[in-house]
Amino acid sequence: MEISDYLRVFMDECQEHLQSLNSALLELEGDPGNMEILNSIFRSAHTVKGASATMGFNKMASVTHAMEDILGLLRRGDLEVTPEIINLLFDSVDLLEVLARGIPEGREADIEITGIIQRLKEYSASEEKTPSARDRRRKLDLRYTKEEKEQIKERLTDAKKLYHIHVFLKEECLLKGARAFMILREVENMGEIVKTIPSTKELEDEQFKFDFIIGLLSEEPVEKAVAAIEKVLDVENVKGTAMSIDEIPDERRGYGDTYRFASQDKKDADEPAPAQLGPASLTVRVDIRKLDELMNLVAELVINRGRLEQISSELQHQELEESVETLNRLLLRLQDDVLQTRMVAVEHVFSRFPRLVRDLTRRAGKQVDLVITGADTELDRTVIDEIGDPLVHIIRNSLDHGIESPEERKAVGKPETGRLEINAYQTGNQVLITVSDDGKGIDRDKVARAALNKGFITEERLAEMNEDEIVNLIFTPGFSTSEKVTDVSGRGVGMDVVRERITALGGTARVTSKRGEGTTVIIQLPLTLAIIQTLMIQVGSEIYAIPTGLVEQTISVNRNEIHRLHQQEVTTWRGEVLPLVRLQDILEVKDAKNFEYSELDVVIIRNGERRLGCVVDTLLRPQDVVIKSLGSYLGNIPGIAGATILGDGRVALILDLRDVA
Repeated sequence: MEISDYLRVFMDECQEHLQSLNSALLELEGDPGNMEILNSIFRSAHTVKGASATMGFNKMASVTHAMEDILGLLRRGDLEVTPEIINLLFDSVDLLEVLARGIPEGREADIEITGIIQRLKEYSASEEKTPSARDRRRKLDLRYTKEEKEQIKERLTDAKKLYHIHVFLKEECLLKGARAFMILREVENMGEIVKTIPSTKELEDEQFKFDFIIGLLSEEPVEKAVAAIEKVLDVENVKGTAMSIDEIPDERRGYGDTYRFASQDKKDADEPAPAQLGPASLTVRVDIRKLDELMNLVAELVINRGRLEQISSELQHQELEESVETLNRLLLRLQDDVLQTRMVAVEHVFSRFPRLVRDLTRRAGKQVDLVITGADTELDRTVIDEIGDPLVHIIRNSLDHGIESPEERKAVGKPETGRLEINAYQTGNQVLITVSDDGKGIDRDKVARAALNKGFITEERLAEMNEDEIVNLIFTPGFSTSEKVTDVSGRGVGMDVVRERITALGGTARVTSKRGEGTTVIIQLPLTLAIIQTLMIQVGSEIYAIPTGLVEQTISVNRNEIHRLHQQEVTTWRGEVLPLVRLQDILEVKDAKNFEYSELDVVIIRNGERRLGCVVDTLLRPQDVVIKSLGSYLGNIPGIAGATILGDGRVALILDLRDVA
């Protein structure tokens, strides 16, 4: 088969199972005696092993195979769950993740796995020598109950004989369950399988060493069945023997179960009930590129909708207006449905953090309770793919800089165990993600000194800044208050990367902190990056769009209410001083007309706690627009998030006024 055709499906499923392994191992660490969790871990490892072996990724299959040996011993009680074994299994999962990342790049074969394999085998090899492993070394012996013997005797004829076929698989076989299933299928073609030892359920779950016995009623010579089995991959040896039912001792309790043995002319009491079809699957995997293309088509429809609305308005044709209105309603539904297909729960990102927190706290000798809420909040897949790394930076900073050691917390009257809370929730067309800790908070004086020493601000600017503005200096590129560099933080990178990545997604990031009580990082993100709600404005002859996520309110201000304070135009709004800027000055528009008006239209932009009034010529209307990139020729222009195409074909720039505010 062409492996590349199935690689994407394999990688998606592999990532899901690796995440399940991480989560389940964390649960097992907290509840070592929970067999349900242990069985879940075994199933995930088994699935990864089978899929990787089928795809030909032998190193991944070898690691999971060695993991299965340990997990099998744990399930049978031959090993106890200890911190050492948990750490070993975590290390194995980490290696599987490295192998998974190397597969698309063709590097899997170059990744070293010998060390992990050896560590895993040290446990399994030592346990194989203990008496508790006797059940796995027992001699296979296929016997029958008295009732089974009677049924077999009724079916025996001069032509139909009873055979016992003993199958031995190679010890390097990685897909024992699959090979056993293939062998049973081959044997079924020769007659009726009356029994297997171990049972078929144990064969399916690979709960056997490397051999098993099949009881077969057949009119074919046993040599034919043996020959068919020998053709199956990974079969080392096959022994077929004709048996006399009267010479076989009665079954000893605890061996085997019936695979399939039922009379052809009547329903036997022991015949298993026919399998019932389960409910049809309600989900389907779709390549994200197909969703991108579908979104592009919807975007083109949105643009043409604007054109039709404008033509309808100009012609004043009633039937056309009705048709356009119907089209508009249908397109809104289509737009919402397509956006919903791209939405993914933030749980896909949050599920990584329990393992991250565990590893970092163990390394730092700290105790931290992680609380995650709102994991079912949904974001566009494009946004989900980008927010993981910024959140990791924030969490690492909280654990390294924020939460104190148990001794420090005890000394100031805090519980020895710190608390880290990650929360996500939707508000309007935005999603807020907060990361809060109950640590020592940010030392504003220390931040101010570090910023001054490194030349990021001047004494004059520092004197004008409020406490929150000083705290948010940590987003300055190259800023760090760490006195030493660790493997967690202190290199002067991190929070500036966070703000840069979040800003690129059309979001904002800010910090609030209280000395001795903790720190909260607040990230605000748009639900989607493809089609956004905007407020259309006009300055001079140009039309612009402002994302409504930045707009707090629109107001009208009388010219007489505008004053100058420190060379800055200001007005009073809700009892506060509101700075004003004229957008024509920022955008360098020459034909603006608002200087002629007595009543000025003002758009209030909010960035965190800061507000700014932007004076425009005209407020037009709210409108959904399709964001188009400016392209590589223009690149990134400060204050411009992109462009959109209006109904009349003109291009309108989408303004990003956060830096202005």
